[in-house]
Amino acid sequence: MDRKTSVLSRCGAVFAGLVLGLAVVYDQAGFAADAFLIQGRELVVSDRSGDYLRFQLAAWGPNWAWTGFKADARKEGSTAVSELSAVLGRTGVPIRGVLRVQPAGAKRLALSVELKADRDTDLTLIALEMATGRAFQGRQGVFRGAEGETPVTCPFGRGVLGRDVREMELRDDADRMTRVRFAAPVTIQADGAARIVLAADHLQSSQSPRIELTLELPDDVAWYPTTADIPDEPGMETWYAWTATGLEEGSRIGLEDWLEKPAGGRGRIVRRDNKLYYGDRPIKLWGLNLCYSACAPQKDLAEKRARLYSRYGINAVRLHKFADGPGWAGIQSPESCLEFDPEALDRMDYQVAKFKEAGIFVKLSAHFGTPSLGPKDREYVPYLEEFGSFAENNARVRPPHSAVHYSPELQDVQIRQIRHLLEHRNPYTGLTYAEDPAVAFIEIINEQSILFYSSMEPLKKSPTLRRMTGERFCRWLTEKYGSHEKLVEAWGQAALDSFSAEVSASEKERLEKGNILPLGNPWYWDPDQLAGSQAFRKQRLLDTLRFLYELQCEFYRGYVSAVREAGYSGELVASNWQAGRAFSHFANLHSDYLVGTIDRHNYFGGEKVDATMLSRAGSGMLSSGLQQAADRPFMLSEWIHVFPNEMGVEGPAVIGAYGLGLQGWDVSFMFQNGDDGGFSPRLGRQQWDVAAPQVLGVFPAVARQVLRGDVSEADRAVSRAVHVPSLFEGKLGFDDRVVQGYDVKELSGSQVPAQALAAARCVVTFTDAFQPTPPFDLGPYLQDGAIVSATGQLAWRESDWSRGGCITINTPATKAAVGFFRGEVFDLGEVVIAPRSGFGAVYVTARERDGTVAASRELLITAIARARNTNAKVSPDGTRLLVPGEGPVRMEPVSAEITIRRPGKIRVLVLDQAGRETGRELRVERGRFSIDGARDRTPYYLVEIE
Repeated sequence: MDRKTSVLSRCGAVFAGLVLGLAVVYDQAGFAADAFLIQGRELVVSDRSGDYLRFQLAAWGPNWAWTGFKADARKEGSTAVSELSAVLGRTGVPIRGVLRVQPAGAKRLALSVELKADRDTDLTLIALEMATGRAFQGRQGVFRGAEGETPVTCPFGRGVLGRDVREMELRDDADRMTRVRFAAPVTIQADGAARIVLAADHLQSSQSPRIELTLELPDDVAWYPTTADIPDEPGMETWYAWTATGLEEGSRIGLEDWLEKPAGGRGRIVRRDNKLYYGDRPIKLWGLNLCYSACAPQKDLAEKRARLYSRYGINAVRLHKFADGPGWAGIQSPESCLEFDPEALDRMDYQVAKFKEAGIFVKLSAHFGTPSLGPKDREYVPYLEEFGSFAENNARVRPPHSAVHYSPELQDVQIRQIRHLLEHRNPYTGLTYAEDPAVAFIEIINEQSILFYSSMEPLKKSPTLRRMTGERFCRWLTEKYGSHEKLVEAWGQAALDSFSAEVSASEKERLEKGNILPLGNPWYWDPDQLAGSQAFRKQRLLDTLRFLYELQCEFYRGYVSAVREAGYSGELVASNWQAGRAFSHFANLHSDYLVGTIDRHNYFGGEKVDATMLSRAGSGMLSSGLQQAADRPFMLSEWIHVFPNEMGVEGPAVIGAYGLGLQGWDVSFMFQNGDDGGFSPRLGRQQWDVAAPQVLGVFPAVARQVLRGDVSEADRAVSRAVHVPSLFEGKLGFDDRVVQGYDVKELSGSQVPAQALAAARCVVTFTDAFQPTPPFDLGPYLQDGAIVSATGQLAWRESDWSRGGCITINTPATKAAVGFFRGEVFDLGEVVIAPRSGFGAVYVTARERDGTVAASRELLITAIARARNTNAKVSPDGTRLLVPGEGPVRMEPVSAEITIRRPGKIRVLVLDQAGRETGRELRVERGRFSIDGARDRTPYYLVEIE
């Protein structure tokens, strides 16, 4: 039998009607709208695809001075009444409004808003904004008024859409009609959203402009005048409170004895081709971040963290931004970035020593980007106040992003700073940081690239950098072209002086004047722009790209040389940032490649509570793996589902199995700023929370899988060929796409889509000559509606609806089903998992380091889904957190029927949330038993097999 067969076995009829919560709600069809107010300021009408329509009062003072409203909402019968107040921007005039919304029939809502100013005032615009959702994207509608019918397209563009408008008609993507009727004619402007004008240019205190409208929807709408009226989703009463700290004695789930102590006892972690080795074996690092002063905690907290992390299989910590400034920002002295506060440094020394004792390696990432500079640092950077004033920035100046790549002085400061730390002897280890093999990585610079969108800002801000860089670029151009005339011949006359709108100049650009600047960013270097709007200066932009790439490489070479001279022989990481797509993207990647391990960052979720990566294979954070180089280790040093997203359990599952497993990644650091040495008592204290129970709670299963190497690396590689010199000629042998919203990124391409990450190992190969990349054929990996990995161990079932999809893991030591379930039975060899919940992660894993499911005497079951604060309130469509709630955290229970196909007597012990035995056992019949988190109030069970 082929090893990819029988990965999934469907048996929907057995569990028909038993699937709870998410799957039941999301599987309904047709239009069903809910309407509610958010914080009293915004009326939202939503259907199952998300926001349908939104209404809110918006105001701008003179010169478009933005004005934010506060709201005090109440309910009067079925009417929501919201008292709105604000101080108009640039005028200081208080303005007040009253928003009323009430039902006007099964399909209708009546909305009114009235405005009042305390005194006469100038302004730009005050309007009731109406924004259309995705269902109306690209769809046409009509406005009717005194001028007749005016056709419109959603979103509405910019300008005046109509005057004396009495009615709007909009059709959505299902050709359903929505109407807005006004009690009195209105003027409508637009800037994406429709702006129904209340006041423009001037508002007198004697005036009370008012808008009344009736909204008629395609079908019945459920109206909730307050968040308290919104019902909880079905089954919320079964969610149980999380009470474990993670440090309780007697736990059966811990991995303390899996971590070899001390860290570095067998020497350095070293890079060999595309792997990291510790001693004679490859090593995987499964870790998290600590940031700012959290890197230098009080000693009792340092001890708690070392115990907690090792128990949950965390064998590496990225100490990030520990030297970003003084006080809360890290261990710098107030006067200089080159001096450390002795007490803060001592606390960090102690934390590092405790990690080392517990078998936990560290990565040093000194600051967010370029160090913030103190008054003493004028000695090294005489022009530092061109970047800002000490008086205005709490006695610190931070150069703008990308500045360090242009400035030898800033580079020298940054190198001096890390050398001071490397040469410091930790009194608790007896070693300098340079000598200590527990220091596994040094990161040169966080989240910066000279090829990112910030590349022009330092040249705009600093006359000194502008002069120095212009002179250097002109020397580079002279070496390439020989004369100004030949430069013009290559670039075209139109390319010169073409950035005057970006950086003003006192005289025309000429080579001999040394005043031609290397200006550009990923938008300019995008292939679409080089072939279109930027074609007239294409050669200038490509020369700029190459020059900046070389500057970045030069900085990295100098940094590497300096830390080697300081005695550090461990691995290095250049940076972890993106640089658009195509030419700039791969030039930036190659610059990182020349240093060592490739590192990247990515995030997922954010404001959307129910966003999931599982509906599309390879999407979200996993797509960062399309930057893995063929002969370099790969690291994801910042990633997490961002609060209030509730699908956080899927992150460790996907990154652990597909990233550190199938793709062969080497290092993971989930992002957080810090923790209290235990589980978080409440969600939302920070947006990034590894200690949240639904995240850290799955580590006993995922860390076992990762550290043991349960998921095999794919033996088939999909390679994309990149010839670096060709990038500077505007040539790339494939199409790639990078969509970036700062921290959140998604990568894909035509020849190698993100879905390939679910099938085979995906790498970038830097070649000696240009060559095209053939398209990847996903067909051989498709089986029974799933993408089955080349190893046969993983299967990813995508979904054509946004809240769906699931993966299965089938290895000798770990069996799991993770995602959205619709009555499936997952036959995974020795284990059969039949989930009875709508969403969750169910793991069955060998408890021992050298165990397998087929032979181990003890198996650990971990079953975790979503988490939510007590009394939290989520919008009816499940997409938006309306009320954050308070502690304790409540866990969505997971239920499933599990069958263990093993001879011998099977006992299933219920463990508590800390992993301790409770004295309770589950009934087992012929290896079959049922777990139920609502009944047992825990995610953990221990299977004993005699």
